[in-house]
Amino acid sequence: MVRHKAWIGVGLAAVMVAGCGSMPRMSWPWASAPEPAPQPVDELTFASGATAPIAQYWQGNTLILDFTAVPAEGQAIATPTHARGWPLRMAARTWPGRFGVLEVRGAQRALLPLTTEGSGSVDVAIPPEAFAAGTPRLELRWGASIVPPVVFPQAPSPAPAAASAAPGQSAPMP
Repeated sequence: MVRHKAWIGVGLAAVMVAGCGSMPRMSWPWASAPEPAPQPVDELTFASGATAPIAQYWQGNTLILDFTAVPAEGQAIATPTHARGWPLRMAARTWPGRFGVLEVRGAQRALLPLTTEGSGSVDVAIPPEAFAAGTPRLELRWGASIVPPVVFPQAPSPAPAAASAAPGQSAPMP
């Protein structure tokens, strides 16, 4: 009787091993190495008056300017480090709600509103028109809200229309 129980145990173990062999391979979280951190690069040079250093990384052919470690408000002036000029694409990486807007001034001025929703980092593309070829520098400002530098005055409201003139006559000018 004991012999039969042993064979039943061996048979059940063989069936379980065969069944587990058909399952997809499971990987343990500690079995594989984590993704390596992106290597910092030096494509842009920031002027000495910058609020904080801005890390730079390549992600494909896009230069990522990492604003995750900078203060909530600040400014920086960037120039290309190499003679080849500006990268093909640039993006700003930040946390949602870290600051309200990013202003980029170069060949054109661009205000990039940043989202307040989400849990991970957010990449916002910087329009290529802002750093067109021949642009000597980029001025970056970030903070809660940025007031436009030029406020156009309100045009005076038009005077009320005069009583209609007789046909063929124009209304008198005041």
